[in-house]
Amino acid sequence: MRNLQSRIYENTPIFVQNVLTSWNGYRKTRSRYGNLYYSFLIELEKRQYLNEHHAKKYQEQELQRLLRYVTEKSPFYKEFYKNIDIEKIRTVEDLKTLPVLDKEILLHNIQDIYTVTENTAAESGVTYEKGNVLKLLFTKEDVQKKKAFLDFFKKQHGAVNLEMKRASFSSRHIIPDNQPGKIFWRDNYFVRQRIYSSYYCTQENAAAYIEDLEKYKPDFIDGLPSAIYELAKFINRNKLILTFKPVAIFSVAENVLPECRKEIEEAFDCPLRDRYSSSDAAPFVMECVKGRMHYNLYSGVIETTEEGKMIVTSFNNYGTPLIRYDIGDRVEFPEIDAGCECGSVHPVFEKIFAKPFRQPRSVSDGNLSTGYYPDPVHKVQGTLNKFHLFSNKFLLFKEGSGNTWFSSITKKSAID
Repeated sequence: MRNLQSRIYENTPIFVQNVLTSWNGYRKTRSRYGNLYYSFLIELEKRQYLNEHHAKKYQEQELQRLLRYVTEKSPFYKEFYKNIDIEKIRTVEDLKTLPVLDKEILLHNIQDIYTVTENTAAESGVTYEKGNVLKLLFTKEDVQKKKAFLDFFKKQHGAVNLEMKRASFSSRHIIPDNQPGKIFWRDNYFVRQRIYSSYYCTQENAAAYIEDLEKYKPDFIDGLPSAIYELAKFINRNKLILTFKPVAIFSVAENVLPECRKEIEEAFDCPLRDRYSSSDAAPFVMECVKGRMHYNLYSGVIETTEEGKMIVTSFNNYGTPLIRYDIGDRVEFPEIDAGCECGSVHPVFEKIFAKPFRQPRSVSDGNLSTGYYPDPVHKVQGTLNKFHLFSNKFLLFKEGSGNTWFSSITKKSAID
């Protein structure tokens, strides 16, 4: 069905593609922006400057609620905690008595960890770790609470989603391969959003992107910083002065290096605001107006080992619950815990050492993200060592397996 929809989309005029993009955006908006979203967004705003005691009390209540839920709904956790009295886990300190969920355990038990099926899940996502492909399922409550957190974060920096014009740099495959001309964007009219393809965002095409941004004049920008960085380099190198000024730029999915931040902020004359939340639905860590990263206590629990490794428990993923999950990233706290000038009660992280993101690149065409990988890449279970794309075929190489998969694709590329 999806392939049929894609073929219809790719063979229609651009104005029809804008309508289809907007219709898809409307459907998602109905699911993402419901009563729970608005009530939780208001709750986050009210709780932002409460004292630390209130924040931790809320955290403990959410932890107890999550533990009761997983032992009722998840076959895996019923077995994982069978010799543990969950009712005795009342505080964050008590949480440390539960076993750690590592990536190998998660990979081999993912089907039993789910509390919903793929048919009943509101949305799903894919995460990758050392070649492992995992599908995460989300409930409607998960989706709406996560959107509330993200929009709360943006609102703190002056960006109001759904009300202000937004430019998004996305990995979604929105531009047909056979499209003539350099029109690398599509409109989602319903939420006042123009979606720019990160795939074609190269120095060769930068002028076309910037010309359209000048016409569109977004109030704020979000998306992959690697794509926005390409435009920033072009702007600064050519000493261009933009006729619009976004209130802020919000990074998505990738780590923001210091040189990348400097280039983007200089080009667009506005702050770049970063956040940490891996695709595993970890608790949110968000940059405040003073430029410091705060771990939001309302989104989950982050424990740290002596080595600084993060053990996370998320309150935003009831569809695929992750409790005491060894996410593989490290964190560094400030030497002196003096709070933050912004007034937030949420703890400050000095630095997060997340896994580096290496963006694959097509030999002949442009930047690739996981959104452009052929479907069988997402479907492989276990460890995927590497894959190659050649003309209209690709080969997957799986650890400990002599099998090879073939599939037809339209893009002529080569990746290793």
